[in-house]
Amino acid sequence: MGHDSIFFQLATERRLGPPARSAIFRQFAFSTIMGAVGESGHDGLAIPGRVVLAHEQPFALGCLTVHPALRQVARGTHGQCVEPRVMQVLVALGRADGAIITRDELVERCWDGRIVGDDAINRVLSRIRQMASGIGEGSFQVETIARVGYRLRESGQPDETPRGWALPAPVARVASRRNMLVAGSLVAAGAIGSYALLSSPRPAVPASEARSLYYLALGLHRTSEPVNNRQAIAYLREAVRLSPDYGEAWGLLALAYRSAIENEDESRVRGFDERLREAVRRADRFAPGNRDAAAALLPSGPVFGKWIAYERLYRAAIERMSTNTAAHYMLGTVLMDCGRWAEASASFMTARNQEGFAALIAYKLATSLWSAGELSAAEREIDRALQRWPQHSAIWQTKVKLLALTGRPDAALAFIEDPASRPLDPDVHWVDYRRTYLAALIDRSAIKTDRAIAATLDHIRGQPRDRVSGALSLTTLGAVGLALDLLEGVYLGRGRWAAGLEQETPGATHPLFQPHARPLWREPRFKHLIDAIGLERYWQVSRSRPAYLA
Repeated sequence: MGHDSIFFQLATERRLGPPARSAIFRQFAFSTIMGAVGESGHDGLAIPGRVVLAHEQPFALGCLTVHPALRQVARGTHGQCVEPRVMQVLVALGRADGAIITRDELVERCWDGRIVGDDAINRVLSRIRQMASGIGEGSFQVETIARVGYRLRESGQPDETPRGWALPAPVARVASRRNMLVAGSLVAAGAIGSYALLSSPRPAVPASEARSLYYLALGLHRTSEPVNNRQAIAYLREAVRLSPDYGEAWGLLALAYRSAIENEDESRVRGFDERLREAVRRADRFAPGNRDAAAALLPSGPVFGKWIAYERLYRAAIERMSTNTAAHYMLGTVLMDCGRWAEASASFMTARNQEGFAALIAYKLATSLWSAGELSAAEREIDRALQRWPQHSAIWQTKVKLLALTGRPDAALAFIEDPASRPLDPDVHWVDYRRTYLAALIDRSAIKTDRAIAATLDHIRGQPRDRVSGALSLTTLGAVGLALDLLEGVYLGRGRWAAGLEQETPGATHPLFQPHARPLWREPRFKHLIDAIGLERYWQVSRSRPAYLA
């Protein structure tokens, strides 16, 4: 997640003294300014988000004038056209303002986070070095810092450029990157006080290795995969060992501990509660108002049966601070579980716009758009997500689902069979049973349908947590009565399908309101199920109406 909104929230609520509030306002202003450069919000250090050339302003680089939107560099009357990727990397290095930028940061900002080989990065850097020795001779050079990353140094720039907020000297003819940011800061500071921006003490600067570990952990945590989150925890613990006052790393570590607590077996996370609280305390000390630390403490838990309470909690958090990404995401989850797809889509869209590098937000946004009847928008979102996370299981499965359930089961089967599209470690049992299911949707013969029903039941016997999705698969195969048996077992604890559930609460209810559940909606047993689990009462109290009733 980004790292700016709670800064402003805590300051305006006056939970901190004047000196702390002054520093928070300064950090909020700087984050706001830097977030305006590039596509996504500022990440808390000196390197903003994804490089979109059309949005980049011209800047000076030594004797060169760089025009990102035109993909041109000029020296006097001589000009040179630059490949798009080369220009993106040049802009990303220029943004770092002499600081080191890691390989992963380059990939995230210039390749949209896709898997990129070293050869591709080295080729682009080679082109930039050729530019430096050609039209840019005497203007700049690109250095490789072994096992750390890369940095761009203008001629005459000292070996170590401090990463602070001091005003730079002006550059003739074309504004430099630094000057543009300072000019923008004066505008933003008019709303919250320019004095705080320019006179507050600087935050502690973490060691370069700690900073690299932080960015590696940030990318891993955003995938929402438990194994990646575990690796993120290891990186962050090493980062705070190297830089004990690295408040942002402490905040992200708190959030990673929370993710582990929520998604791993209890036996694997013993002691994590105390570690989470300690990480929050350190984040509050070294980076007061850190948004990741605040998100780690945002109330959560099983939503089932508590929809009203959680909706009110998250709406209150958003009312206090509209850029609280975690609250928007959690509110969207509540709304989708209650069949309010259009409102859920709006919440996830807001979260996506604030934090574009979180895989779970993308997956839930696509699901909500499809269920709200916005299929084209849903497919744009899932395809965009696949570009960023081509190996993410939930996103890959959502793509299969969209194809299969919108009249294209043959395309879904081809997608599954394409080795290049599969995650590195797909669920083999899911793939096998899905093949049989898709074959039945394509053929619709009695033999293949019976075979698919049997395969679905075999799958959910081995994977009890897939009973709800399995019930919906049975619904599309025409086995509506069997699907309702499954759902009553999951949500009401009735019948032979109630045994063996590994979770204390029934879990998510949003699959009940997805388009492929339509055959269930006409059944009296379905209406009784909805009433028995408390959703009818929720709609009455919240004065809302689920999309499926429309």
